[in-house]
Amino acid sequence: MSPTGGRPRDPAIGAAVLAATIELLREDGYTGFALEKAAVRAGTTKAAIRRRWPVRQRLVIDALASVLVTPPTPDTHCTRCDLQQSVELLAEALDTRLPQGVLAPLVAECAADPELHRHLLTALVEPSRSAAEVAVRRAVDRGDLRPDTDPGLVVDLFASVVYQRALLGTAPLDRAAARRLTDLLLRGVAVDFDRLVEISRLPAAHRHPQSTTRS
Repeated sequence: MSPTGGRPRDPAIGAAVLAATIELLREDGYTGFALEKAAVRAGTTKAAIRRRWPVRQRLVIDALASVLVTPPTPDTHCTRCDLQQSVELLAEALDTRLPQGVLAPLVAECAADPELHRHLLTALVEPSRSAAEVAVRRAVDRGDLRPDTDPGLVVDLFASVVYQRALLGTAPLDRAAARRLTDLLLRGVAVDFDRLVEISRLPAAHRHPQSTTRS
């Protein structure tokens, strides 16, 4: 039974509403999105949508989360490569998977509501952050980054550039920009930056965990 004791919710309807929401966001943008349109396209009613998602911001958050996938933690035994790939994965999620022009107004509307803001962070931000933090911790454990490096802060520094471009609508972060960003940060936190560059230039088959471990 549903939490309210009524008819059990049909998961197919929920999936249809999320899919319809994504389609409409791509077509009409955030300001043009309306629950009525989503209901018609999903073959349900506005009331049924409201029972699942009392406010439209929560619906939009869940719809965006449905097209994001938790990125795998890069693990190539190359700190420079792993961090650059982490940046690229985050940029790809924001620039390719999410409808354009939606994130900024959504963040603005959720900012004043602590519950909505937390839901947005949990659904859309934290999965990518967690994967990137693991990559940073591995780099610290290998001895490539200083032992006092704060993984969360490092990820914040990377993510701030990616999110700024996504929120302000400036040029997306391509591979070359991701490499420049990674190198800029590594020059400040790496134990031996030049050595990390040498490892990144090796074929993947020639990278080994023991080659980056200091005695």
